[in-house]
Amino acid sequence: MSNALGTGTTNPGLIQTAADNAPKGVLAAGGLALTTPTFKIPITDAENFAINAGNGLWLFDPNLRVPYVQQWSFGIEREIADNTAIEIRYVGNHAVKIFRAIDYNEVNIFENGFLQEFLNAQKNLAINGGSSFAPGKAGTTPLPILSALFKGVSNSSGFGSTTFISNLQNNNVGAMASTLAFNPTYINTRKSLAPNFFVANPNAAFARTLTNASFSNYNSLQAEIRRRMSRGLMLQANYTFSKAMTDSEGSQSTLESYRTIRNIALDRHVADFNQTHRFVGNFIYELPFGSGRRWLSGVPVLSKVAEGWSVGGIFAWQTGPPIGIFSNRSTFNSSNAGNNPAQLVSGSLEDFRKNAGIFKTSSGVYFFNPNMLNIITNANGQFTESTVKPGLLDAPAPGQFGNFPINSINGPSFWQADFSVSKRTKMYESAEVEFKATFYNAFNHANFTFGSPIFDSASFGRISGQRGSPRIIHFILGVNF
Repeated sequence: MSNALGTGTTNPGLIQTAADNAPKGVLAAGGLALTTPTFKIPITDAENFAINAGNGLWLFDPNLRVPYVQQWSFGIEREIADNTAIEIRYVGNHAVKIFRAIDYNEVNIFENGFLQEFLNAQKNLAINGGSSFAPGKAGTTPLPILSALFKGVSNSSGFGSTTFISNLQNNNVGAMASTLAFNPTYINTRKSLAPNFFVANPNAAFARTLTNASFSNYNSLQAEIRRRMSRGLMLQANYTFSKAMTDSEGSQSTLESYRTIRNIALDRHVADFNQTHRFVGNFIYELPFGSGRRWLSGVPVLSKVAEGWSVGGIFAWQTGPPIGIFSNRSTFNSSNAGNNPAQLVSGSLEDFRKNAGIFKTSSGVYFFNPNMLNIITNANGQFTESTVKPGLLDAPAPGQFGNFPINSINGPSFWQADFSVSKRTKMYESAEVEFKATFYNAFNHANFTFGSPIFDSASFGRISGQRGSPRIIHFILGVNF
């Protein structure tokens, strides 16, 4: 809601502050004369943009409504033995009309011919030896769009710009187009082009609308077996096979850019929170010793020592969260760096799935088979860098998205076993002493987390973190009345 009120750089044409932050003059006894800046409300989007190139627009879809969730389930339950039942059920839900903000000022590189200009500039850069992409040298290609934008601009902001040269070397056509569309350096030269040459609204750094554009759905098969406490034993175990799909992981501000508003269906993917398989089991067993039990009942001293013992445990196992492999390149527009899938070259998705797991080596732990990686170590054999071997993955070409499916591989799985041992000893009818020892993560199992998903990062495939805690042992001694 605050975005629509005109705070910060959003719709600031509705709120203006008059100030002189750089006063000039000599302070005398009568004070310093300040000229009050012109105060005008509202101002146009062009005036707004001229004040601050980061200013933009935010509004609500006039048909905006509250999101809602549809839920359904059915199942069957049957007793299979005394005090033991099994249940199988289907559970599903569908979240409808989830909030999502859309930026309609997506940078255009297609209909205006800028993509081809970018490709020609890449060729010029190679011919010029990597120091400039200016036309003129034998073999170079004219660049009419860039020449118009760079007219009267310094070489460091034009054909010799290190930022633009880096954009060309890394296929970042979207980032380059965004700089040219919004940077104040080119505010005057942009007037030589059509007003909406790069974006729908050239007088706004963004033009966002809050809509009901997103969704999620969940489908699962669940099975459970339960045994009520009988003869000192109680147990329960359940298994879930599920799949969650969405086009938005959500955020506090609901601002999550689409890969492109040209085709919003591209964002449909397995949700980050999806758990394909999950199993949880627990039990409690009261040992049959001591007073009123099968063994050692009524035996002086021994029955007191043996009575009230019980053991319990919880075991959980689940597949890891889904992961994808991405490129940190803005090859399509300015907002897809980091969520632009990598490009499969000679490898396939199945190759990466087959080579995913936990691989422990002398230089560290890896999620992908070290045979697929170039691992560099220092003189002491310590890890310094890991990258995917050439020929398996690459950055997408300018004007394209990568083809590595989003969230198509399950990350490292999680499992943990917790156990407890307790003893209750009656002191007299209304009081007992209780001792309990609980072992969390009893086997001290390390549950790893996947590292950087960027294929050309300096630590690709390496695991450097884990979730959960190491083994913890907790003791309790108390008196219950």
